[in-house]
Amino acid sequence: MKILVADDHPLFRDALELSIRQAWPDAEVGCIGSLLELPAAPASADGSPAMLFRYDLIVLDWRMPGAEGSNPISVLRQAGVQGPVAVVTGAEDALTALEVLRCGAEAFLPKTTPRRILAQALRLVAEGGSFVPKCVALDLLHMTDLSLDIDEAEEADGPALEGEGAPSSPLTDREQQVLSMLATGATNKEIGRHLSLQEVTVKLHTRRILRKLGARNRTDAVRRAQQAGLLSRSLDEASS
Repeated sequence: MKILVADDHPLFRDALELSIRQAWPDAEVGCIGSLLELPAAPASADGSPAMLFRYDLIVLDWRMPGAEGSNPISVLRQAGVQGPVAVVTGAEDALTALEVLRCGAEAFLPKTTPRRILAQALRLVAEGGSFVPKCVALDLLHMTDLSLDIDEAEEADGPALEGEGAPSSPLTDREQQVLSMLATGATNKEIGRHLSLQEVTVKLHTRRILRKLGARNRTDAVRRAQQAGLLSRSLDEASS
């Protein structure tokens, strides 16, 4: 049994390693604090890794050093690291879960998951299964319903909601970043590439921005953001 633990928080990484060694006493466990610590695999003629490093389980934090401009799972695969991935992360929102699962993870586990449940979920992944907490799964179902008409909603020319100025609820940091790129006229694909997000995740962020600003489309959202003084702030955050 070979297990790789990748987390840049030493205390949590050590606790995770301890739990794994208790669950699999005979396992060979490797730990890294950055994806830059992965061995450099030589590339074959078609660009794929010429050498593969196979694990029975990979436990991965989602926001890892060394994954800038990409996602951690892609970085692992490019380095020739193969095996089922369980993402254990500080994030608990459905948008992050959607991004994680679309990138190929078998499990999404918030770091607040009770230790006993975490151990059971990791064992399930190692045996070929998958796991998502019930509350996150329900949020994902709700998001799927919203995304069925999301493309039409972004470009619809229906009436805007009443009121100008501040949004109905504050924009998150990620929504501020997406808003700043909407102002440049960037496409969903360009925004996703710049922010290392899946295109569907960009669409969902855009939908939430439109709702919070009471806008009928992207152009209207940018106009309302300018009037509310949000755009200059989001541009500053995007450039910092």
